[in-house]
Amino acid sequence: MKKYNNYDFQKFSEKFSKLKAIDLLKVMIKKIFLKKIVVTSSFGAESVVILHLVSKIDRNIPIIFLDTGKLFPETLIYLKKVKRILNLKNIKIQKPNLEDLKINDSNGVLYKSDPELCCKIRKVLPLEKAIAPYDGWINGRKRFHGLERSNIKKIEKLNNIIKINPLADWTFEKITKYINKYKLPEHPLVKKGYKSIGCLPCSSKIADDEPSRSGRWKSSDKTECGIHTFNPSI
Repeated sequence: MKKYNNYDFQKFSEKFSKLKAIDLLKVMIKKIFLKKIVVTSSFGAESVVILHLVSKIDRNIPIIFLDTGKLFPETLIYLKKVKRILNLKNIKIQKPNLEDLKINDSNGVLYKSDPELCCKIRKVLPLEKAIAPYDGWINGRKRFHGLERSNIKKIEKLNNIIKINPLADWTFEKITKYINKYKLPEHPLVKKGYKSIGCLPCSSKIADDEPSRSGRWKSSDKTECGIHTFNPSI
């Protein structure tokens, strides 16, 4: 991969951040990071939008899905449905290291005593391993999620990987309109009051007027699992 110093990256970011989501994805997937770019998806409440956009460009692009072993059964069913409807051909399911689980979470309730370590074992470390071969990383974060995500840019740099956030400036209303326009399948838990869907023990239903991610790690200070705040050692 090309090594960007801060000045070069700034020019790179300014040039491509002006593009609309679909155009940004096209140039990153087909030109800048050809065969060296990956998508990460939780197959959660809003995931189908970025997956649909990507599917219109390359259905063979690798899509990493972190199966933590603590997910809602509905999420695994939804993954199969979206995969079939969008004809996604290269979903890579990444699971936690069994030895890490044996040492740190043998009884499966680490999320109660140390949610940070639980996320590290079940999400952060598996993701770090999965994205290591790639130079570009596409994800579906948006600024309207708030907190740490309020000021994310469309293009970021973490060590030697370029992180692409094509939907950074999309609103919840725009997401909803897109899903309705293309008649995309909705995660079955959305109608039950879940606006942000992660692991079952750490996701809660919320009221319509609450921020979309307020149901994650409810009643705690934790707001991110860590996959978007760690520094990949690649």
